[in-house]
Amino acid sequence: MKMKIGNFSLAIVLSLFLLSSCGGSKTTTTGNKFKEIIVPCTNEGRSNSDFFRASSVGKSRDLATSKEKALLLTKQRLASLVSSTLKSVTERYVNDMQIGEETEFEQTFENMTRDVVKQKLQDIAITCEKTGQNDKGEYETYMAIEVKKDVIYNGVDKGISKDKKLAAQYDRMKFKEKFDDEMNQLKDEQ
Repeated sequence: MKMKIGNFSLAIVLSLFLLSSCGGSKTTTTGNKFKEIIVPCTNEGRSNSDFFRASSVGKSRDLATSKEKALLLTKQRLASLVSSTLKSVTERYVNDMQIGEETEFEQTFENMTRDVVKQKLQDIAITCEKTGQNDKGEYETYMAIEVKKDVIYNGVDKGISKDKKLAAQYDRMKFKEKFDDEMNQLKDEQ
């Protein structure tokens, strides 16, 4: 009987030990604390329902090169955002319209919108630019740019109007509706 009570007591002690080591609050001994970093021009790089926007940073030992890198990287981000938005609009538009040669229309449409994006990125405005120097002596240029959604939409609309095959299957109001929906979604995501 003593043996059973001893084993039982040992089992309870071990169970309590395991339970206490698994639960409860723990403190870390590393001493690392989260420190928020405020990145310049980030807020100015958020899209909304009226503007496509992007922000980025360029680093270089040369001041002019850091600015050029920042502009190039920010334009690439903006172009990617505009392209993905237009791709989504195109897919939704084609699905809703049930166009005859769907893949051909979609392919032609996407090629045309790529050209429009390249052209319209010339109409950007720099909304924020801040330059500083880091501990390594490199220049860091933070930048945000924007392009009006209407500039992109009008460019696409004009491109479609020039292509007789696309224009024959194009419903301007339906496309504008899909485009505006995507812009509102962009605003909500950011």
